[in-house]
Amino acid sequence: MVTHICIIIRIHSNHKVPSTPRYSETMTPSSFPFSCFPPLHERLQARFAAETRDGAHDLGHALRVARNAHVLAQEAGADVEISVAAALLHDLVYLPKNHPDAPRTGTLGAEMALVWCREIPELASKAEAIAAAIATHSFSSGAKASSLEGAVLQDADRLEAIGAIGLARCFATGGAMGAGMWHAEDPWGEHRDLDDKRFSLDHFAKKLLQLASEMNTLPGQQRAQRRHRVLIVFLDALREELG
Repeated sequence: MVTHICIIIRIHSNHKVPSTPRYSETMTPSSFPFSCFPPLHERLQARFAAETRDGAHDLGHALRVARNAHVLAQEAGADVEISVAAALLHDLVYLPKNHPDAPRTGTLGAEMALVWCREIPELASKAEAIAAAIATHSFSSGAKASSLEGAVLQDADRLEAIGAIGLARCFATGGAMGAGMWHAEDPWGEHRDLDDKRFSLDHFAKKLLQLASEMNTLPGQQRAQRRHRVLIVFLDALREELG
């Protein structure tokens, strides 16, 4: 199995899929050349600090999604400022994944983002477009993006759900809502219905393994393939260890 993983890693290193640029989660205004970034960042910091959130939906997540959106929007030809602002604000409303209203967080967040953006002069004219992108970003809602910026936001957020970061976020989210890592007797769901509210491993088959094939933009698709392979390597290793 070690040899198998080494081979896959070697293939990854030779495969010319664009890598995500390095960056720091402690971003400064110079990270995003938009005058709207400092007030949004400051207000987000205050809001997130006042809430109880799981580790997968913290300020770091919002900043990473914004960085993804920045790169994807440039490559896909979307409005970069709309894409970045929508990414920063996409989780403005947070509910645990097992909350009955969790599928509505995109809609609820869009309503709040509309108010926030109208209060920032640089974003007032783009407030509706930012809110529209946020309204359709959630995977659980099943909504289709209504704009290129909405498509970029979906891809930027879903890149965070796969790869090494996605692995960490999956188990962090499950632990926060009291889910087990996997079913003790049937971890792969071969003789039971999958339930990712009870078992984090079930979330791979129910969502994570689907994401790479459902990316909207070409740059999103390219980056998702690399991260998807990280999930496959992990699952192969886990299957061997579980026996």
